[in-house]
Amino acid sequence: MNPNQALWEKGAMRCVLLLLSLCFAVVAFAEENGIYDHHVHLLSPALIQDWKSIGMEFGRPDEAYSDPTRLIENEHLVGAFLVSMAHLYATEDFRAILKEPNDEWRRVAAENDFIADSVAKHPAFFVGFFSVSPLADYAFDELNRCQSKPNLTGLKLHLPACGVDLNDAAHTSRLDSVLSWAATNDVPVLMHLTAGENVDLDTSLRIWNTIVRPHEKLELYVAHLGSVGGYNHSSHNILEGFRKLAEQDADFRKRAIYFDLSGAIIPEGSEEAQPTSDEQLKRLSDQIERIGVQRFLFASDYPVFSIAQTRAGIATLPISARDRERLMSNRSSRFGRRSTQSR
Repeated sequence: MNPNQALWEKGAMRCVLLLLSLCFAVVAFAEENGIYDHHVHLLSPALIQDWKSIGMEFGRPDEAYSDPTRLIENEHLVGAFLVSMAHLYATEDFRAILKEPNDEWRRVAAENDFIADSVAKHPAFFVGFFSVSPLADYAFDELNRCQSKPNLTGLKLHLPACGVDLNDAAHTSRLDSVLSWAATNDVPVLMHLTAGENVDLDTSLRIWNTIVRPHEKLELYVAHLGSVGGYNHSSHNILEGFRKLAEQDADFRKRAIYFDLSGAIIPEGSEEAQPTSDEQLKRLSDQIERIGVQRFLFASDYPVFSIAQTRAGIATLPISARDRERLMSNRSSRFGRRSTQSR
């Protein structure tokens, strides 16, 4: 071999090794410092068209709502809970466009499969959450069907959208069965509890005691701090009810219960809700510190809010720099199990 060629090949190999080491360093840095978003929605093209057909207006190109690769590139995600909106087909507005008796379940299944397929494209980034109405007659068939898919890890329950009345014994019994199924099958639940601002402290304690407490092994993520968005009367009382019960019950304090901050801090100029006031920010900060910052997770509710908007909102919380850093770096242990999702 020509000595010059040998030197060239040796130098080229060093360059390759250097590039590889730099790539690994970038990945390691992203894993350590990147954003894990615990509430991101992706919509299939079919759902987008169905939603438009009943009057919904979208402010961005369809690809912004349905392309997982674009989502990663534009939002600079390291990881995200990719959440299905299949439950919409069980709402009154969407049922009006259904033509066949079994069309609802067919479209619910197709939307959940879209999430599974999207996760499969980027299994290192996404944890897939399927969705179904707990009141649907096909609910458990769909739960079992989705649970058998390797890229569908968790369950999203949107109680108000699906017409679940927490004062209706039949509804709470059905919900209890679904949560029992999730706990038994190690399926984490992202749950949207309420839609209004009428949850008082007694109602909050009843929710924690009668709906959540019986399921010891349930891994629960409370969407939007328990309310519809914004830090309001309901979200304050949901958090306060949890805090009081956790202080009284050492076993309950050990439960895997987390609160996502999606839509919790509304920026100035937002059209979605009233901006979060300084007083509300102070009250929320006090609750975060009293409950424990380890239970609060970064979440944007994309595409309603972006990661940048949510990051800016969290920056306004009057908490210590150490707690803010901890909050931004919190991530579900489900991201640590991503290798099993792509099996």
